[in-house]
Amino acid sequence: MKTDFTELEKIIQDILAVPEYRDHPASKALKQLWEINQDQWHRMDRLTRLSDSYQDMMIQRERSLSERFDKHLRQLEKMTRISDRYQRSLRQLNIELEKTSLIDPLTELPNRRMIMKRLSQAFESQQEKHQQGDQVANLVVAMIDIDYFKKVNDEFGHQVGDDVLIALGQLMEKTVEGLGIIGRWGGEEFLVILPSHTSAHALALMERLRSNVSSYSFDAENKTIQTSVSVGIASYQAEDSMDTLLSRADNALYLAKSDGRNSVILG
Repeated sequence: MKTDFTELEKIIQDILAVPEYRDHPASKALKQLWEINQDQWHRMDRLTRLSDSYQDMMIQRERSLSERFDKHLRQLEKMTRISDRYQRSLRQLNIELEKTSLIDPLTELPNRRMIMKRLSQAFESQQEKHQQGDQVANLVVAMIDIDYFKKVNDEFGHQVGDDVLIALGQLMEKTVEGLGIIGRWGGEEFLVILPSHTSAHALALMERLRSNVSSYSFDAENKTIQTSVSVGIASYQAEDSMDTLLSRADNALYLAKSDGRNSVILG
């Protein structure tokens, strides 16, 4: 049963106000008890207000902390998005830089660095096969030089010369496609790597490449340009290093050019 303290307070005040009870011991005790009770109520009221104030303060503090946390979280998410975009851009830049460092910008064929990297891999593979007794098919390299290319540049200009390099690069790449890899060695020279080929197969392939180039013509300034290539071939030998293999191919190329050009020589 809930006590009505307002009614109780009125009853006590009425009792204490009766003059006949003023000097009665029970009246004095009731008055003291009532004053003590009032004091306790005032204390409880103060404690309640303090508690409410503290609770309001804590709620406000938590709200402030929550708002600050949300703000920092949003900033962190923004920084993460920026970092992700930066990382993607950096990866794309690295891919483009890697491509730039390995691809010849004119012909879009592998450049000298890339072709040397592929040759190193093929050379190591050939050495392993040789150690295992596989001596039927060897690594073959072919050094190719465009004949009289300086004459094309001198007569038609470097732009036409560049166009010739691009077109012949595409033609030669198509000829060796699926059989080997061709890259621009420098200037008008190209290098072909033919893994697991016999000398006879490599010779036949390079002869087809030479024939394709000889049959190809370019139109420039109302004139027809026809070119040819000289090719020097070298097949892996047990005592070879990469340098000696390339040197033999280069020597064979020299012989091909000395022999009147537009020819293929196996060194």
